[in-house]
Amino acid sequence: MLVRCLSANLGPQVSDASGAAIVGATVTVTDKATNTPRTTTTNEAGRYVFVNVNPGAYDLAVSKTGFRVTKLTDQTVTIGLTLTLDVKLEVGSISQTVEVTSTPGAELQTMNATVGNTVAGIALDSLPSIGRDVSTFVTLQPGVSPDGSVAGAVVDQSSFLLDGGNNTNDMDGSMNVYTPSFAGDPSGVSGGGPTGVMPTPADSVEEFKVNTTNQTADFNSSAGAEVQVVTKRGTNAWHGTVYEYYLDNNFNANTWDNNVSGTPLASYHYNRFGGSVGGPMIAKKILGGQTYFFANYQGFRWNNVATIERAVPTANMRNGILHFNVCNAACQADPVANPPVPTDFNLKTGMNCGSLGTAACDPRGLGISPIVQQMWNTMPLPNDRSCGALVGSRCDTVNEQGFKANMSIPQNDNFGVARIDHDFGSKWHFNSSYRYYKLIRATTSQIDIGGILGGTSGVPTSLSNRPQKPWYYVAGVTTNITPNLTNDFHYSYLRNFWQWISQEGPPQFSQLGGALEPLGESHYASLTPYNVDTQNVRTRFWDGQDHYFRDDLSLLKGNHFFQFGGVYQRNWNYHQRTDNGGGINYTVTYQLGDSVGAGLVDLSSTKPAGVSSVRWTRDYACGHGHRYRRPSGLHAHGEQSDAESAPYPGLRQEHDSLLQRLFQRLLAHEASPHSHLRVRLDAGDAAR
Repeated sequence: MLVRCLSANLGPQVSDASGAAIVGATVTVTDKATNTPRTTTTNEAGRYVFVNVNPGAYDLAVSKTGFRVTKLTDQTVTIGLTLTLDVKLEVGSISQTVEVTSTPGAELQTMNATVGNTVAGIALDSLPSIGRDVSTFVTLQPGVSPDGSVAGAVVDQSSFLLDGGNNTNDMDGSMNVYTPSFAGDPSGVSGGGPTGVMPTPADSVEEFKVNTTNQTADFNSSAGAEVQVVTKRGTNAWHGTVYEYYLDNNFNANTWDNNVSGTPLASYHYNRFGGSVGGPMIAKKILGGQTYFFANYQGFRWNNVATIERAVPTANMRNGILHFNVCNAACQADPVANPPVPTDFNLKTGMNCGSLGTAACDPRGLGISPIVQQMWNTMPLPNDRSCGALVGSRCDTVNEQGFKANMSIPQNDNFGVARIDHDFGSKWHFNSSYRYYKLIRATTSQIDIGGILGGTSGVPTSLSNRPQKPWYYVAGVTTNITPNLTNDFHYSYLRNFWQWISQEGPPQFSQLGGALEPLGESHYASLTPYNVDTQNVRTRFWDGQDHYFRDDLSLLKGNHFFQFGGVYQRNWNYHQRTDNGGGINYTVTYQLGDSVGAGLVDLSSTKPAGVSSVRWTRDYACGHGHRYRRPSGLHAHGEQSDAESAPYPGLRQEHDSLLQRLFQRLLAHEASPHSHLRVRLDAGDAAR
């Protein structure tokens, strides 16, 4: 049975009062929206069929010489379903008419067992759809979990069809791994359900259907759901909408955490607005029929503001003074009687380090690195002693504390769709639609709080953007070759383009050969004006260009209905990324006090008794400039691919070392004003 995104089917029998089949009866179905008729005749078994009928309301009329005309009015055709309208003709004059208003059982699906629901008409506007996108309704079907997994299949195994063409993401299959979901999650359990590449605003959609299990033979491209969406179309009467949805959070209370740190409410509002119009494109018929059009525009403006918190060094730490609560042997034996003693350790002049508390904190007498100090002085002072969610070995609430502030991360998008329908006579039916979408979205992936790459110190600035610029075109032609033979052809082109943009990992100062990353890989806890951790600053883009061809032939023979067809899909995918595995990026980064690199530096001689080894090693190595370098070489390239997956050949070389051996790569030249770091490291080598 032919079940297509663009269509539904009519396929019952015409008989007389005795139940005998009537051969050669004329059956006319008229689209009430456009007043366009389609005609066929019954075969030798009295059967008739209309394939690929647009969803909507129809009138059916059956006539035969010697019988009265029978009319069935206001019959609703639903996307992807068969409407069975059996007709019994009464003997009489053809000038007489019998009007039937009730057809019980017509919607019963007797030719397939597909499980799924259809959402159309007023329900599309009335049901709550997150972001006004009908993809939200995927998770409201039977057998679908909140994350969008269907009938036990993985979440990326659903197929999305739009106006008869392919709208499925050729990268991740769900459109919510590398890009934000259009759907959202009405259950509140998951972040967002699977969607197609192109958004489907409720005001642009005629009907939406999800088949979850027992799909027919024409569905064979995945193991999950088949999601079918049909765009609204023009009619004889002009129709349209204008809308705006506005949300403002300024009436909300601030959070308790923000009040404690003196951070104001993250104030934002968003509004979603748009309009649509549809009707006859040309007043008179051309090329054998009427032409109709529909268009919809939707814009979204969200001046989003988020509260972020970054770990920053305290004033003492910036001056080379570390603070620890020293718990000696007596304290460890009875911490109630002998509580820890708050103690300051001056990294340059302190003489209270070592196991006995009498050793120099820095035998070289150099103290804090001037480069590290210069970098830290660009950062704002802390305003949250608790460190909030960052509390731990990287933010100890004493040497490192939290800086909390609001940051602007605006998100704006524009969407447009246009559809044209035209009948080339009574046997050729054409439709086509085009969709365009552009999203500009700032993110919290890379943040500058020091004003080095943008903005002002103490005012967090987003350095990362995640744009999306897909577009989609589909065209279809349905041809009634004979009363019992129908051909349906569809072609679609889907451009799936998205990008991850950031400033990556540039050096904080021009004299450096790589970025410094105090306390190692971390998004919010690294003591640097802007984060350079690989997972958040890596860049990527995906350019998928998918051509989709589908042709189906439907034949009614006696009491049997046959369908033949095929699908050819050609994907050209191009992907590029700058990271080479976890923690590896092509930019050079020097980690100070990292849990990996700091372990290569022996600081046991300076660690005071009763102080955590991990915290002392990290903070001490971070301030003194002990560095761990992890460069990597990478040669790789993307390939054109016609398959859904393709090899990604390349070479990779990785090398770990201390900066003492590769320090010349850190400084741009020997005469750098920061060349005293070389002296310090050379002294360290001599001491060992």
